[in-house]
Amino acid sequence: MTGEVFFTSPQKEFTNLLYKVKKEFNLSVSVCESTFDDAVQIARDMISQDPNRISILGSGGATLNLLRKDIGPLPFVSIYPTEYDLILALQKAKKMKCKVGVFSGETEKFSIITTLCTVLSLPAKVYIYHDWQDLLIKIKQARQDGVEVVVGAGEKIASVVYLNGMDYISVLGGENTIRKALENARAISNFQLSERIASSQVKTITAYSHEGMIAINDKKRFTIFNHVAEPIFGLNEQEVLGKSLDELSHFKYLVKLFDQHEKRLGFLYKMPKGDLLVNRIPSFDKRQNLSSIFITFKEVAKKQEEGKASRDIIEKGLIAKYSFKDIFHVNPGMAAVIQKAKKYANTDGIVLIRGESGTGKELLAQSLHNGHLLRGKCPFVAVNCASLDDNLLRSELFGYSEGSFTGASKGGKAGLFEIAQGGTVFLDEIGKMKLDLQANLLRVLQEKEVRRIGSDRVIPVDVRVIAASNEDLEALVRKGAFREDLYFRLNVLKLTLPPLRERKDDIPCLVKFFVEKLTDKYNKLNFELSELHLNKIAKQEWYGNIRQLQNFVERCVILADSESEWEDTVLELLAEEERVQILNQINEGTADDKINVRISTLEEMNAQIIQSVRARTSLNNTELAMKLGISRPTLLKMLNRNLSAFSVEL
Repeated sequence: MTGEVFFTSPQKEFTNLLYKVKKEFNLSVSVCESTFDDAVQIARDMISQDPNRISILGSGGATLNLLRKDIGPLPFVSIYPTEYDLILALQKAKKMKCKVGVFSGETEKFSIITTLCTVLSLPAKVYIYHDWQDLLIKIKQARQDGVEVVVGAGEKIASVVYLNGMDYISVLGGENTIRKALENARAISNFQLSERIASSQVKTITAYSHEGMIAINDKKRFTIFNHVAEPIFGLNEQEVLGKSLDELSHFKYLVKLFDQHEKRLGFLYKMPKGDLLVNRIPSFDKRQNLSSIFITFKEVAKKQEEGKASRDIIEKGLIAKYSFKDIFHVNPGMAAVIQKAKKYANTDGIVLIRGESGTGKELLAQSLHNGHLLRGKCPFVAVNCASLDDNLLRSELFGYSEGSFTGASKGGKAGLFEIAQGGTVFLDEIGKMKLDLQANLLRVLQEKEVRRIGSDRVIPVDVRVIAASNEDLEALVRKGAFREDLYFRLNVLKLTLPPLRERKDDIPCLVKFFVEKLTDKYNKLNFELSELHLNKIAKQEWYGNIRQLQNFVERCVILADSESEWEDTVLELLAEEERVQILNQINEGTADDKINVRISTLEEMNAQIIQSVRARTSLNNTELAMKLGISRPTLLKMLNRNLSAFSVEL
């Protein structure tokens, strides 16, 4: 600690106690046995000799208020007597059976003092003073009010009381009061030290960072403005640090960065000399008041604007935010998948990611993109093949020329393959793509070129394709719902993500990560879970995989308002998840008597029914025919027809 704790003492007895107790603490302490303006003058002289000498004030009552008013808003610890100390003094005054006046230099103590007097059945008048002159006036007032005994703190007050013909009972803080003040001072000192270390680290980071960094505090004053920001805004660090937004209001492009307080990542900010890619991250205190706004940015290169990563890409968020380090795992099976993916990452081969819904296929796709040394610097364009109808998906993927259809934009529109030039196109739920669109995609993969809708011009494209599916693509190929040639074109570099039920050892670390992330999102304390609760969560069957687990944690964080509610909320919602799971299992059980039939001709649907019933029972053909109410020859005829159709599909 560079500074010391400056204590004021109202009298010798308190000074001796302070020196005795401070030996228990590794703190630099100076004691001034003085009060009011005298104490302020001593502190002022110390600071004039060394502005950094005092880091914490230890005082109480009017003296503390005078110190803070004169010296500034330094951290302080109170040495004001406790309620217990005051009760001892009031009991002593009560025994004297005289009219009592209680003097205090802290306005907020008025109600406490009056309450204690009421509890002790002591009729006393309370006098609040603010400085020495005010105290002298209040003592004269007390004498006029007929007060015979004064209860207060400090020898300086005692001398004036005696001069006015009244008795005096001193209220002093005991060892416990001093010990508590020193404990608080030590905590503040440790915090100041950590703040200085953090500040030093931030300065080092900002000095060597290749990104621009700017920050303001809760007073809207600039606390960070690094060397990258200087040429962008035409200002140097000395001109900005410590200044408020109002003082720099004429630098409108700098000030407008802080117009909004919500968190926003990867947005485009237009500047006269070029555009910036900006991240804005606000921080809030426990009362949800804004404590700071931290901004990082980098210039958008002209090449990116013209081709590989246009402004449209940035504004639409066509960037990969995650890398392999963001995939939390300890499970060996998951580790093996990631190890294989890292080998695939810096290649141009097509990757097919398989896995159930919610297992993190897009997270892995973004990691593959960012793992490529060249493509990782270019656009990452993701499209869900199941979320758009056939025509809209076609225009999104391949673009269209002007006038190609009613409502087409003037000048046409580039498709996602063009926008992703040099980068990656991620096709999620590829199994949902319609057959004729699959043919167009196959051509792009084979010929490395696209043709916009309504255009006869071929556009070369250099993109890597990553596809993902939670369906059985081989079954879709057998049914004719997915092109076999496209399947083999996609199925080059294969990755299969295990469901969460096969990597339950990953659940605790995932839960801890989600808790930290979501408590930050909702500005709550970072709740912790015991190993017992983590094990309970890990034993649950999360059929929705990581997505379901994250949703569960988010509900818990939102509903728990305090640490005491946290674990009870987790157990309550976990029980709710278990009930839902049981109901789903019951519903699945009742579905055993049902058959799904694809709408077709009556003859084909009958064949589907017969085949499904036969698969679910152990009946022979005669018994099956009787159960279905048809003759055995008719049954055999339908079964043979169904088998023939199936062989054709294969």
